[in-house]
Amino acid sequence: MNNKKRMMFILEEDYCFVTIKILAILKALECDKKPFEDFRKIGIIFEFIKDDSNMIFFNKLLMGKELDIFENERAMKIFCDSKLDIAVIKRVLFFLEKQEMVRLSKNKSIDVLLLNDNSLTEIFKAGLLDSDLAKVLSIKNLINRVRTLKIETLQTKIFGYNEVEKWGN
Repeated sequence: MNNKKRMMFILEEDYCFVTIKILAILKALECDKKPFEDFRKIGIIFEFIKDDSNMIFFNKLLMGKELDIFENERAMKIFCDSKLDIAVIKRVLFFLEKQEMVRLSKNKSIDVLLLNDNSLTEIFKAGLLDSDLAKVLSIKNLINRVRTLKIETLQTKIFGYNEVEKWGN
């Protein structure tokens, strides 16, 4: 039974893993000063920072180089996974709001403000999130205004096309 449980474990649905990545994203993008607009973009960033090879692929996508068939498949997988992550991310954000670590505000979408919390400060000072923070900062340096961009614009900048256009072909 334990082997079966281990085989069925999905890291992306591990709430601790997702929470750590979300906190790193919010901290690196200085969401304690201004809110992160449209929480759905967190799914895209999450997919790239969860794996070093995805960060390398992210850089290739931004360079606009021609992708082979396997890389197109990988881009589509990352895109689809980012959409699937939204439900888990939303649950984690609601939990973090109840713990008074973030404030959620509903405009056209849900915006996220990171609250200054002593336990969060300790986590950041301990250096537990340094590699994730570095990854998010590199994304921030490559994509201007990532915190405030519309989700469609972010998708176009990263994947180089409109979602309907690409998946329709």
